[in-house]
Amino acid sequence: MTDAALIPSGTPEVGVARGHTPSAALDRITKREPLLDGTVQRAATGRGVTIYVFDGGIQMEHPELRGRVRRGFDAFPGGPRVCNSHGTAVAGAAAGATLGVAPEADVVDVKMINCSRQRGTVQAIVAASEWAVQDHRDHPERPAVVNWSFVVDTVRSIPEIDSAVARLRAEGMLVVASAGNFDVNACAVSPANAPGTLVAGASTLLRDGGRAGWRDVRTPSTAWGPCVDVYAPGDSVLLPGYDELGVPVRMTWSGTSMSAGYVSGAAALLLQHDPRMPPARLVELIKQRATVNVLADHAPAPMPLLSTRLLYVGPASP
Repeated sequence: MTDAALIPSGTPEVGVARGHTPSAALDRITKREPLLDGTVQRAATGRGVTIYVFDGGIQMEHPELRGRVRRGFDAFPGGPRVCNSHGTAVAGAAAGATLGVAPEADVVDVKMINCSRQRGTVQAIVAASEWAVQDHRDHPERPAVVNWSFVVDTVRSIPEIDSAVARLRAEGMLVVASAGNFDVNACAVSPANAPGTLVAGASTLLRDGGRAGWRDVRTPSTAWGPCVDVYAPGDSVLLPGYDELGVPVRMTWSGTSMSAGYVSGAAALLLQHDPRMPPARLVELIKQRATVNVLADHAPAPMPLLSTRLLYVGPASP
C-alpha cells in the first residue's frame, strides 16, 4: 500500500498550574466530576517536554503556540508548509497556552501530508518516524511523545506502520493515536490497531438534569472496543485555527484527532515529572489516573464499550 488515506481524524466547525480557560474540554478533564467552572488545575505544565505532531503542518505564529513550535520534517517539501488548520488545532489541544493540556511543552511540526492532495503515504509516515528518532537522539535531554491524529486504513493493520510505532517506542517515545471517526471497532483501524500505541477515543458533554448539570458520553462517530485505551473530549472543542483570511482565531473542532492531542498533552505532564518514564509506564499511568465509570455510550453499541476511562490531568502525584 503506497497511497494511504491518512484521513485527519478531526474536522473544523468554524465559529469562533491553576488558571482560567474558555475551554469546556480542558475544564472537564481537570476535574473528576462534570462540574464546569472555567478553572483549570494541572498536575504540571509540560515544561522541558517535546511533542512531535505528525500532521499537515502547524501555523507556528498562532498566539496559543507562538515561540514553542519548531519546524521539523517535511515529507513533501515542494508544496506549502502548512496544508490547513488541522495540525494547529491538534497542537493546541496538546500544548496550547490557554486551550491545551501542557501549555509549556514544545512542539515539533512533522509534516507528512501532501497539501495538493490532502493525503499522504505510508512511506511518508515511516520516513517521518525515522527523522523523529534521529531528532530525539540529537536532543537526549528532552523527553518526547509522538502524536498521530490520522487514519491510514479501516480494514487491516499495516506492517510498516506497526514497525514505525515499535521503532519510536524503542527510542523511548510513546505514540498516541486517534481511534478514528468511525462507529466501528478500533481494532480494525490503523494506526489504532498498531501494538504499543495509546489510543484515544472521543467523548462529549451532554446537558443533564441532575446535580452536576452535565454527563459524559462516547461521541456517536468515534471508534470503540478493546483497542481504545482512554476517551477524551472530541466534540465541538475550542482550539486554535485560522480563518479564510489567514487570521488566527479560536474554532470549534470535533474528532478523535483532538482527543489524541489532549492525551499527548497528558503524557507530557507525566514526562515533566519523570523524564525517563518509558512508554509502557506512561500508558499504565494515563489509564490508571483516568476517571472511571463516568462515561456512557450514546446508544446501545454493537459491542460493549469496554473502556469507560475518561482522561484526567488534574492535580495528583503521578
